[in-house]
Amino acid sequence: MRVTIVGGGSAGWIAAATLQAQLNGTGPGPVSITVVESPKAPRIGVGEATIPTMRDMLRRFGLSERGVLAACDASFKHGIRFDDWSGPGSRCLHPFHRHALPRDIAARWLASSGEPPFAAIASAQAALIAHERAPRPAGAPEFTGPVPYAYHLDAEKFAEYLAGALTSRGVTRQSAHVTGVLREGETVTALRTEDGPPLSADLWVDCTGFAGLLLPEEGRDWVSYADRLLCDRAVTMRVPEDDPAYTPAPFTRARALEAGWCWDIGLRHRRGRGYVYSSAHLSDDEAEAALRAEEGQHSAELPGRVIHFTPGRRAAPWQGNVVALGLAAGFLEPLESTGLFLADFAARALVEMFPAAPGLPMQPLARRYNALLTEMHDDLADFLALHYAVAQRRDTTFWRDAAEAALRSERLRDLLELWQLRPPSFADFSYRYSPFSHTAWEFILLGMGWRPATAPAGTTPCAAPAEALTRQMLDALPDHGTLLRHLAQAGR
Repeated sequence: MRVTIVGGGSAGWIAAATLQAQLNGTGPGPVSITVVESPKAPRIGVGEATIPTMRDMLRRFGLSERGVLAACDASFKHGIRFDDWSGPGSRCLHPFHRHALPRDIAARWLASSGEPPFAAIASAQAALIAHERAPRPAGAPEFTGPVPYAYHLDAEKFAEYLAGALTSRGVTRQSAHVTGVLREGETVTALRTEDGPPLSADLWVDCTGFAGLLLPEEGRDWVSYADRLLCDRAVTMRVPEDDPAYTPAPFTRARALEAGWCWDIGLRHRRGRGYVYSSAHLSDDEAEAALRAEEGQHSAELPGRVIHFTPGRRAAPWQGNVVALGLAAGFLEPLESTGLFLADFAARALVEMFPAAPGLPMQPLARRYNALLTEMHDDLADFLALHYAVAQRRDTTFWRDAAEAALRSERLRDLLELWQLRPPSFADFSYRYSPFSHTAWEFILLGMGWRPATAPAGTTPCAAPAEALTRQMLDALPDHGTLLRHLAQAGR
């Protein structure tokens, strides 16, 4: 079986790594895998924050955590903190960890004064962030620790790191600029290239970004979420950090601004900054000026980059013998760091549906793949819309419009109506593969300041039900900067 992946960004190399690990193992196998990269197509390269599923992905690929950290300028991540989403000075933490607490802890917390913040009661990571602790001890086995964690990393360096690892395991890397697609009905028979012979394959994986170059024109049916997720632009910049005393924050910061929100992501030697906004409420120039004002005067000479996008997904990302993956299959604003997860999920779904042999019918496999990606994108779109629906900020036109737009999702409206009667429960969700359980929804609901119409009766919880466990973690875990320096030195 010959598989050609067109596009060599993070999504393309994640697809190659997944196919190689699951179908071939550590060397050449029954599936021939080629990644074709265009010398004329720049990478988007802004997927710098991840979620804990990233650790599982790296383990499946047989990669070293220390190696990834060193090669990708990476740091650790406990979660996401949403600043000013419910008014100036407000904070909502979405941590990855949750204590084993009484089932009715949310109801009990709601019956109290709401202090301390729910995340401080339910998770150790609020305290770990406050004390700038790393999520794992220096001597712990790779990918393990007392709390779930993720990474901040340089997405372009990550793609290169994967490429280096995979070419040593039998994956072919080829440079070619695709100029045309040859078809017989739904089947792509070959790709024309600018300076070389045509490319051939039994199965094509389209990782060409928003363009989706391998999909037929009539098949590029985009299901838009723009009616409920208003942000459609991002202006980004990279801020060097040369001070030896600099230590990256062990969490992603997402701060509300006039027409959207800005991220601050700390890597080992720089920070990634970006402003995600609605072009209907702010111009590109205004957004860039706002981001520079947010970062400070030292950003005046740093190059900025504006990225246009339409939040949504392909109705049928697998058509004929072409499988769209990554940005070619769908895109959601980076509010919960799901970009690399979606590429990973799609690649794993492709392995599950992989044809047993060339020439066999692909339509049943394609239908199931398409259903899985539809379900995942729709679920994540609702989770992102939740943030805007329950944020209490209403001081600008954008925030009022965004809250109203978010409720255009019937599923989200139904869930919020249900939660007027009781806090979220695992029984409210039937999507087996979603990376965000009911506890994640609960962190956003309660952290943003949403409250049911009638608070449930209950006993006021103690200030910190798992205070002893949190203290134990604080004592056992090193400073974030200390662990990063230790791992860097150990890797030399």
